[in-house]
Amino acid sequence: MPPKIIYGLTPQEVREKHDEIIDAGYVEATLKDGTVARRGIRKDRHTLLTAVASYPLLTAQVADNAAARDEYERWVELNVRWLKDTFGDRLVSVIEHMDEEHPHIHAFILPLGDTSCSARHLNPAWQVKEEAEALARESNKPAKEAVKLGNLAYRARGRELQDQYFEEVGLPAGLTRVGPKRERLSREQWKQRKEQARRDAALHRQMLARVETLVDAEAQLDVEADKKAVEVADKLARVEALYEEALSAKSDAEADACLILDRAKAESAQIKQRALTKLDEESQKLDRESSDLQAARTAFEHEKRTIVRETVSRVASVTARVLLGVLMGKVRLDEKRSELQFDDLKLAQDVERFEIAPIIQKAVVLVSKVWTKLTSARSTSEAESERKHVSEALKPIARPQSGGIEP
Repeated sequence: MPPKIIYGLTPQEVREKHDEIIDAGYVEATLKDGTVARRGIRKDRHTLLTAVASYPLLTAQVADNAAARDEYERWVELNVRWLKDTFGDRLVSVIEHMDEEHPHIHAFILPLGDTSCSARHLNPAWQVKEEAEALARESNKPAKEAVKLGNLAYRARGRELQDQYFEEVGLPAGLTRVGPKRERLSREQWKQRKEQARRDAALHRQMLARVETLVDAEAQLDVEADKKAVEVADKLARVEALYEEALSAKSDAEADACLILDRAKAESAQIKQRALTKLDEESQKLDRESSDLQAARTAFEHEKRTIVRETVSRVASVTARVLLGVLMGKVRLDEKRSELQFDDLKLAQDVERFEIAPIIQKAVVLVSKVWTKLTSARSTSEAESERKHVSEALKPIARPQSGGIEP
C-alpha cells in the first residue's frame, strides 16, 4: 500500500528539499595559516532527523473497528501536534504506513536555517549534552568527566522528552507509559491498567471540554459586564450634560439679572428693588436645582454600587447554595443529565431568576463527581465529617448578610 501524507511534503519532495539545503550548506574551517575557509558538507554528516511512532493495536483491528479507528486518528492528530510544538517549521513531513503489522507514522525534520546542516542539533537531548559538556570544560573538568556529564544530561533529557510525549500524546490517547513486561504485570493486571488508561483519556477529554465551556462562559460574562459598563457610562454622561446645562442656565440668569439691575438703577429705586427681588428669587431657584441635581447624581452612584454588590452577593449565594445542595444530596441531575433537579423550590426559583443554570451545570457535574470520588475512598463517618466541614464553609456564602433591593 502506498504511504499516506498526513502533513507537509511527499517523500520525494523531502528528498529534493534536503538536497537543496545540502548544496547551499557549508562549514567554516581554520587553516594552518590562520585563515578561515568554507568547506562543503561532508558525505558522512547526519543531515536528516526522523522519528517513528507506532500504534499498539494491529492494523486489521484499526481498519475493521470504527471506534478503534477514531481512537487511532486522534492518536495521529496528537502526534502531529506534538511534533509541530517540538520542532516548529523544521517539521517538513509526516507519513502514515498501514501495510505492516501495526499502523505507524514517520516524521521528517530538516535543519532549516542551519548552514552546517547538522541533524544532531535538532535532537533536544543532543543539545543538552553539548551544553553540559561545554559547561564542564569551562569549569576545568577533565575531558573524560565532561563527556560523562554530557551523557548523563543526554539520558536525563531523553527521559524528560518521553515523559512529555506521554503527557501530551499517550495519556490523552488512553495509552500507558510502559508495557507489562517492564513492571512484570500479569495479563489481568495489564488489562486493568489499559482500561484505566482509557478511562483517564476519556476523563482528560471531558476536562478539556469543561475548561473550554468555562472559558466561553467567562468570556460571555465579560461581554455582558462591558455592556453594563457602557450603559452606566452613558447615564453618567447624561447626568454630566444636565449638570453643565444647569450651570450654563445659572450663568445666563445672572447675566440677565445684571442687565435688569443696570436698567433699574437708570430708572428708579422702585424698579431697582423689583430687579433685586427677582434676582434673589432666580438665584435661590438655581441653587435648589443645582442641589437637586447633585443629590440625584449621588443617589445614582449609590444605587449603581448597591445593584452591583447585591447582584454579585445573591448570585454567589445561590451558587453556594447549589453546591451545598450537591453535597447534601438535594441538588442532582435528571436521568438524561441535561437539567438540574432541586428539592428546594425556592432555590430552583432563584437559579431560574438569575439565569445561571447553564453556567453552573457543568460545575455541578464536576463537583458531584469529585465529591463522589473523594467520599468513596473514606468511611461513612469520615465522609459525613467532611460533608459537615464543607457545608459549614459554604454556609456564610449561602446566607447573604444584606437584604437589600432586588436586582
